Amino acid sequence: MRLLNYLLVTKELNREDTEYYLAYTARIFEFAEKYEWNSVLHYDFRYRELQAKHQFKWGTFSPYMELQILTPRVQKTSYQLGTGQTSKQEDCKIFKVRGECPFGDRCRYRHNRATTSDSQEANKPKNH
Repeated sequence: MRLLNYLLVTKELNREDTEYYLAYTARIFEFAEKYEWNSVLHYDFRYRELQAKHQFKWGTFSPYMELQILTPRVQKTSYQLGTGQTSKQEDCKIFKVRGECPFGDRCRYRHNRATTSDSQEANKPKNH
């Protein structure tokens, strides 16, 4: 909104074009849901440069720029989210030390009971 106000004050945007500018801004946020944010920012920067240079209406559709600049978001796999089997191969350090973990079943690391009892036995004072 601050940028819109600046464009209106400096007369770089006519009041009657405000609706087009707002539609363009809404489109940018729609892009943010489908594309990587850095590519959306690059698209926005390039679009603004071209709009300033050629003075076309805000919101003018540019499919070529979309294809060339915008990068689709990558869907996170279960491995990337930490729910895959490979993520449970490492022992949980918190569980190893305390014998319990605040994350419980949602923890991405393995809760190995044998390791816990061994470490607890090793930490007990020895009576001679």
